[in-house]
Amino acid sequence: MDSTRIRLDESRTKMTPSRELLAPVPASGPAAGGAREAREGRGIRWGRLVRWGVGLAILAEAGWLATPTVLYRTSVRATVTAPVVAVRVSHEGEVVGTPPAVGERVSAGQVLFELQMAVPDRRPAERLRGEIESARKSSAALEAQVARLDEVKRELGKHFSDYREVREAQAQRQAAEQAARVQSAEARLKTAEFEVAMQRRLSGKGVSSGVDLARAENALVEARTELEVARQSAARHQLQLEAARKGLFVGEADGGQDRVASRQRCDEIEIQQAGLRERRDELEAQIREMEARLASEDRHLAATRIPVRSPIGGVVWSSPLAAGSEISPGWTALEVVDPARLRVEALFRDADAQRIRPGLPVKVRLPGSEGVLDGHVARVSAPGPAEVEPVAGRPDGSAYPGTFRATVALDRQPDGGERAEAYVGGSAVVWAAR
Repeated sequence: MDSTRIRLDESRTKMTPSRELLAPVPASGPAAGGAREAREGRGIRWGRLVRWGVGLAILAEAGWLATPTVLYRTSVRATVTAPVVAVRVSHEGEVVGTPPAVGERVSAGQVLFELQMAVPDRRPAERLRGEIESARKSSAALEAQVARLDEVKRELGKHFSDYREVREAQAQRQAAEQAARVQSAEARLKTAEFEVAMQRRLSGKGVSSGVDLARAENALVEARTELEVARQSAARHQLQLEAARKGLFVGEADGGQDRVASRQRCDEIEIQQAGLRERRDELEAQIREMEARLASEDRHLAATRIPVRSPIGGVVWSSPLAAGSEISPGWTALEVVDPARLRVEALFRDADAQRIRPGLPVKVRLPGSEGVLDGHVARVSAPGPAEVEPVAGRPDGSAYPGTFRATVALDRQPDGGERAEAYVGGSAVVWAAR
């Protein structure tokens, strides 16, 4: 077994190439040494050049940073400001409507909100509105009742009109019959009168007996009585005809009493409607009176509502208001900043006080802007500790000893458009030539 292991190890040794055989053989001789020295020399020179370049860049940066302090008088700190107007109220009240939010643009004279003064007593106006509404409902109910009675009256009137036509025709027929009876009675009366005259002449001549004369005289009396009765009956039927034409029925015996009652009901309805209309007219008069009183109350309430307007055009800078907020007299409701008139409040060292004077031309770089704007010093404070006004001209209480403040006016406003207010409160850089 040991001999077998020895043979395997020998075979592996023969099959595996030696690392020494695979390693490159270093060149020898003067040429190889010169090439190596040349490469090392070039590496050293490039390293020196890189170090020199980095050093020069650092020196240039330091020089560039130090140049403004050497060539220019630069501000210690500068802040972009803008005119701010505080909108204050002089009355106690409640905000009506939705006031503009912070950042919203407003125009000069625009109504910002309305102030309802001292919560007036609205109970009289509300009571009047309730009474007017109730009176209107009552008037409408009366009008509807009158309309319903008109419908009933039309139905009853039609019923009565139909019956009156029938009764009028019947009365005309009866009157005609009675007139015929009168004519017949008159004819019989003439006959009876002639018969009596004949019997009297015959009796005078002794031709006729007294019995015939008495019979003729009795017939005459009956004819006269019949004619009188016929005339009275004709007169009565004529009266009934005239009454029927007027809607009055005399001597009803045909079950038409309901028709007569309908006529009476129509008259009663008209009387009832007259009362309803009178009541409705009274309600309408009361409504007009209450509406006049309500208009007076509304004018009184409107007089206690004061519109609060913006004194300038600009952007709402701060506002704690909301709909329904209560305001006390003298309270600042909101502030409006005018971003179209930007200025810069800059702090300079006291050593520059002799040079930084009003009217001095300066350069200004606004926050986030690559361009440089021209400006001039508008106002300078006395040397000494100064407080910075970082936001729209309001001091934040920060003091910088050894500085004074200068207000810089821009000769041309930046091209910020509607976003010019974004510059307000930002840091700026101001410098002037020495």
